[in-house]
Amino acid sequence: MECDKKYITIQQLEQHNKPGDLWVSINGKVYNVSDWSKYHPGGETPLLNLAGKDVTDAFTAYHPATAWQYLNKFFTGYRLKDYKVSEVSKDYRNLIHEFTKAGMFENKGHTAVFTLTSVAAMFGFVFYGVLCCNSLWVHLCSAMVLGMAWIQSAYIGHDSGHYIVMSGHGWNKLVQLITGNCLTGISIAWWKWTHNAHHIACNSLDCDPDLQHIPVFAVSSWLFNSTNGTLDISCSPWMDWFFANELTIRTLKMAAMEARDVNNSGVSKNFLWEAVTIHG
Repeated sequence: MECDKKYITIQQLEQHNKPGDLWVSINGKVYNVSDWSKYHPGGETPLLNLAGKDVTDAFTAYHPATAWQYLNKFFTGYRLKDYKVSEVSKDYRNLIHEFTKAGMFENKGHTAVFTLTSVAAMFGFVFYGVLCCNSLWVHLCSAMVLGMAWIQSAYIGHDSGHYIVMSGHGWNKLVQLITGNCLTGISIAWWKWTHNAHHIACNSLDCDPDLQHIPVFAVSSWLFNSTNGTLDISCSPWMDWFFANELTIRTLKMAAMEARDVNNSGVSKNFLWEAVTIHG
């Protein structure tokens, strides 16, 4: 019965946002994923970034339908008081529905096979040109083709990392290992952990690891201070010389500040809103 249900406010939920105390809300129901975070297949970082928030859209986007049956064992018994679906989330869900109906999420294994075949042919040309020819021009052409092969390997590795290019997870994992670990020298497991966090908090200076390149490069001077995110990227001011373009950095910094100040305007901070409205 409705009167028997227990409720907490969004402010109370936001207090459970630390390692060892991770609560999230899905469709208004509150779940404790503190112990589960270390076993989470997508890594602990996405859960740390989203702790204390409603994660309905992220959960739906990154989990199969079978995952819903496992949620009950994490249910705290609480529901979110005055739970409402934001207009941004409504638009996002309508967009996903339209894309799904149009077949845009269907696997296209033949494209991956064609790409892998072309990559193999390019590597074959490179080996032949380097090992069997002495011509300088052939070696230069081989270097160019090798660069193209690595680029194509990265593309197919990225898409297979999203499990969208082959007919099954096993084939996708094989493609990931070939294109990631073998051809480009990147750990596909590490890449998926960081890339999942990137897509869930796209272009957020707090939580997107793809924007946190300290000490090599900084996209904002704000990154030289401690952030609210899950990575410690604090840095000394002397590293200012890493800035490559002052105007670009100033623009990115202004965008970041506007995204952070949105809370002061009475609008709830939303990663999707931040990515679309502030960063384009």
